Amino acid sequence: MEESKKTGFDLKLDRAISIVAIVMSAYHLIACNYNIFQAGQHINLHILFSLIIVFLQAVKIKNGKPTWQSWCMIALLAASVVTCLYIHFHYYNFMTALGAQPFDKVFSGVCILLIILIATQRTWGWVIPVISIIALLYGYFGPWLPNPFFHGGLPFSRLITYVTTNFDGVYGMLASVSANTIILFTIFGGLMDAFGAIGAIMNVAMSASTKIRSGGAQVAVVSAGLIGSITGSVAANITLTGSVCMPLMRKRGYSAEFTAATEAAASTGGAILPPVMNAAAFIIASWTGIPYITLVFVGVTPALLYYLGISLSVYIKACKLGDEKMKKELLPQFHHAYVNLMVFLIPLVLLVTLMIMGESPQKALSLAILGLAVVGLLQQFIIREANPIRSFAKKFVAGLENGGRTVASIAVVMACMGVVVQMMTATGLSSKISQFALSIAGDNLIILALVVALTCTLFGMGMPSASAYILAALLGAPALVSFGVPLVVAHFFVFYFAEMSALTPPVAIGCLVASGLANAKFLKTCVIALRLAIMGFVLPFLFLYRPALLLQGTAFEWFWAVLMVVCFLFCFIIVCEKYFRIQTTLAERIAAGVGALCCIIPVYVMDFIGLALFLFLIVSQQRRVKREGLASRSQA
Repeated sequence: MEESKKTGFDLKLDRAISIVAIVMSAYHLIACNYNIFQAGQHINLHILFSLIIVFLQAVKIKNGKPTWQSWCMIALLAASVVTCLYIHFHYYNFMTALGAQPFDKVFSGVCILLIILIATQRTWGWVIPVISIIALLYGYFGPWLPNPFFHGGLPFSRLITYVTTNFDGVYGMLASVSANTIILFTIFGGLMDAFGAIGAIMNVAMSASTKIRSGGAQVAVVSAGLIGSITGSVAANITLTGSVCMPLMRKRGYSAEFTAATEAAASTGGAILPPVMNAAAFIIASWTGIPYITLVFVGVTPALLYYLGISLSVYIKACKLGDEKMKKELLPQFHHAYVNLMVFLIPLVLLVTLMIMGESPQKALSLAILGLAVVGLLQQFIIREANPIRSFAKKFVAGLENGGRTVASIAVVMACMGVVVQMMTATGLSSKISQFALSIAGDNLIILALVVALTCTLFGMGMPSASAYILAALLGAPALVSFGVPLVVAHFFVFYFAEMSALTPPVAIGCLVASGLANAKFLKTCVIALRLAIMGFVLPFLFLYRPALLLQGTAFEWFWAVLMVVCFLFCFIIVCEKYFRIQTTLAERIAAGVGALCCIIPVYVMDFIGLALFLFLIVSQQRRVKREGLASRSQA
């Protein structure tokens, strides 16, 4: 009896969350294209919707009744509604208040700040709220701090309004990106999922696995990369694609650790894969002023090289294990896979085309969503649904729900990180950290890059993708720019290291989730994942010395940089696997190790040495393969 009551309450709760998520998505589809409210009011409503979803999701039932913690969540939900509506209707009064701040403005700011901190803790844990609280304490206690951290300080009332009801901080640039762009991106991804596009990616990848050796493992690489670019979460992507790809790899003879590492490395790379880039590109564009479409084109070459590294590693591993092409009869039957794939391709092509034509991200995403809806409707007729209109409506509403649910957790963390950004900007802490890093490095760019890389990795551990980049951009990018590194290069440097923190021990959230699913050893999985994702750690340094990889140079410089990276990849993988076409000799492994090192030193003499050693490896392996082939035939 109690179980049935519990189930009934849970169903009602889930239905309430669904309704709020659908209404939220529908509102944003309109508000992002038509100015219904002022910018601050729109962001405030965006945060309100998100808080309602977050606190409803936090409600838990025990013995048919909400727990005391759940009653606290319900109280916080009510406080969120009252506070946000009060701020909404007093928007003009708050914006025009001069001199001493009114009590209601300060009190509303305190309320929304506390609510945001609690909501972020419920969704993402303690790390981000604690960082935000430290930033606030730094803003208040500045006059009592020693140099170089001393600053004039902010009185309590000014401090609170500065990060809340002045419509900065919580309501600042990051929340604006979430309310105007990321929400459309999550709706876009939610609709793709609802119309079967994400499943189709995996199905088509599995069908293609019959064409090449290592096909079973390549399914994980391709599907995890493409889907990871859309889902926006490394852990969620590993869970989604790993449930299908990991058992497939295990059956093909790969170890549990290699299987988990492949899934973790490929899923982590989804954040750097254009054109979506896990929504991080929208934040970079807003932060730097660089057009989104420029970032997409700039990010193509390094992203492809990253996945080339994983794919080559997997291929050589397959050759070493003797993994042959998959047989078609061993694959499950995929109904309508290619029809569903058009729901992925056509809207994505439309999105990129609109961006190239110069449309804003909001308009391009809105039109891409419209295009996706049209394709989705046609899809229902093509696959001959019994009631195409009803089926379309059901899937469209499900997509809106997915989008609303997904963006809620992103919105609260963006609002919380807005506090950190505002405090670091207001107190000048960001520039002080930059000057400190420059003083350590002196005139040596490589030392500065190592300091920034370490900082980005440490602060990115265990954090969501967007937050990891934001902290990295605050702490590391200004120092690189001050040294003379181009803006786009500096931000891609910190962006890559922030994303790769998902693979870096001791936290390594990507490896943690993947090793759990594959029943693999965590530390061994981390070591293999770092090896597979080597380009994620090498490329940022190459950006500094071979900026042509980010299209900052001539066509020849780009070609030469790519050639050197490919040579490095082959040499590095040969050293790790001790295998190329056949088992390598000690001399070949030494040549490969020296060649790999030479290829990443940006001096033409070293480039030619590395290239020569790579060619030596090819010739040496070819001769040995030929000799062993002749020997085996003579014995026969």
